[in-house]
Amino acid sequence: MMHFLSSLRLAFYNLLALILWMGTGVVLSHSHEAAFDRMNEMPILEWMGNTMPQSPLPVVWFLVLCMISLILLVNALCCTFNRQLVLARKLKKGKPWLFFILHCLFILVLGCHGLILVAGDKQGRIYLSPGMSHVFGPYRILAEEVVIGDDPKLLSALGKTQRSRMTRDNIGLHNNYVRLRLFRNDLEVADKPVYMLSPMRYKTLQVTLVEFSQNPRQLSPGVILTITDNPLNPVFFLVYGIMILSLAGFTMLTWHQKPPEKDIS
Repeated sequence: MMHFLSSLRLAFYNLLALILWMGTGVVLSHSHEAAFDRMNEMPILEWMGNTMPQSPLPVVWFLVLCMISLILLVNALCCTFNRQLVLARKLKKGKPWLFFILHCLFILVLGCHGLILVAGDKQGRIYLSPGMSHVFGPYRILAEEVVIGDDPKLLSALGKTQRSRMTRDNIGLHNNYVRLRLFRNDLEVADKPVYMLSPMRYKTLQVTLVEFSQNPRQLSPGVILTITDNPLNPVFFLVYGIMILSLAGFTMLTWHQKPPEKDIS
């Protein structure tokens, strides 16, 4: 049994199933777009409880995805400690030990992925216009100003349509932003402009600008924000960065150049 769980054959078929199942999710997202959008706007357990009664298919798809990922994790654990560790101890060289470390880091990344899904808090689709604030646990996020430096007609499109129009040819990345002030227990701890793809971060808190919005009841434009607070995020990005560096080091150590051909003339 252990031989099967640590086999490359299981890893191959598991990765193939993962790719095919992700493709199924892409197809399913077109018919259940609202359900998949909500997945990124709230904690996953809350999303499952709210979505299951109305749209069970996305929840079933997600549970199967978790099962495939769990099998991949078990395969990585068995392969690492049943094969790679034994080989590293036997050869007593640097390359097998580095490969074993890479496997361990991969397992940590997979584990962090799973834990991040159930840890922390998240709120999405939060609308703020200048002067409005939102309370998130001990934090209060205040929108000081919203600056639109490019074509305001971009605000007439919503969601994915708006983001598809916001290309480098149409906008300047730093021309459009919202200035946010962050308070913790009524004490200001951060004040900075937040751009697309450049969120506000404070400790484990992250405030992301999703899109600009024009509420007919408001004279000035507003923004849609997503707020997350997950203590595992720094750990995940640290482990992920170490894994990338280790992979680069392993590649350099195992890179073999083709020797020059001898001149036989």
